[in-house]
Amino acid sequence: MDRDTQMLQEMGNAVITLQMKFRNSPLADRMAIKPALEELLSDYADYQIRLLKEGIITGEQDLVEMADIRQEIEQAAEKEALLKAIGKTIAFVAVKI
Repeated sequence: MDRDTQMLQEMGNAVITLQMKFRNSPLADRMAIKPALEELLSDYADYQIRLLKEGIITGEQDLVEMADIRQEIEQAAEKEALLKAIGKTIAFVAVKI
């Protein structure tokens, strides 16, 4: 499996985890989280398109950074931690697209 394929898997799992945590959050928290999550999903779609092009754009450090972000997402239990994790993911994707 090449690094771009690994990134698609790692980031896909992170996004799914964020969506599940969003769905399981109280309504008031969902209202606060929704704009950031929507921004992430939009940026993520653009990044997926870049990853599907020929050639490898993902470096080893990118995979390490995304794994760290995913771990933070999995550990996020409160709205603030979830928003912070979403923000880090947005920032990671933003420099890639």
